[in-house]
Amino acid sequence: MISQGWSLARPRVPEASNMTIKEFVELFDDFGERDGREQTDLLAYYLLSIVGQPSVSAKELRESFEILDLKPYPRLAPYLSENANNDRAGRYIKTNGEYRLVRSVSESIGRQVEDEPKKIRISKQLGELLESVRERQRHAFLKEAIDCYRVSAFRATIVMIWILTINHLASFVFNQKLAEFNAALAKNPDRRVKVVTKLEDFSELAESKFIELLRAADLISNDVRKILDEKLGIRNSAAHPSDVVFDGHKTTEFASDLVNNVLLKF
Repeated sequence: MISQGWSLARPRVPEASNMTIKEFVELFDDFGERDGREQTDLLAYYLLSIVGQPSVSAKELRESFEILDLKPYPRLAPYLSENANNDRAGRYIKTNGEYRLVRSVSESIGRQVEDEPKKIRISKQLGELLESVRERQRHAFLKEAIDCYRVSAFRATIVMIWILTINHLASFVFNQKLAEFNAALAKNPDRRVKVVTKLEDFSELAESKFIELLRAADLISNDVRKILDEKLGIRNSAAHPSDVVFDGHKTTEFASDLVNNVLLKF
């Protein structure tokens, strides 16, 4: 029988984590809505990698669902068996009548487990930021960026968060630091913009030039400039077809840096 404490089923490793199964699923704000197969894989990961069991049984996984007041995946046993028998695409290895996750699957879930608390925190921060945005168009834009992030549309998230960041900085400069910015622009003129007189003028500046002028006017620190330069490169990669893969970890780090170092500070 599985207990509701940390020691689900058979705690076979002395140094196993003290995290309970309920604390584990709370790392995922949408665990209850996920596909039954994905829930099964996550619970198997918990038993194998958090508790430390060398293998899991279908019975233990059913008990895990029941502890969480969730209906077990109806095809749980066939799912395990089918995936253990599929040499090419299987997610499990069968050992003495029980199962272990294939290494690549376990490592992939491990990255999810690491990233999910950050993802929840960034979602919360973006939600709090959304509440403070009163201008209708910016509010709608931010809401769409949050929706993209929450459904793992990572390229779209990166592009939209970047656009929002540049728009945010332009508004900050125009409303509070326009004289300082124009003084820096006069010393380092741009062929298209001689002086900024309206918010739309910022769109005529290349984003790299805009960042350069922000630093020249001492409106951002050198550390923030480095962050913006790096994120501009990532945005450029995300905005064009390429072989670059944008996963949850990379997107979360991208959003976290811009939210915490720009959007919440200026």
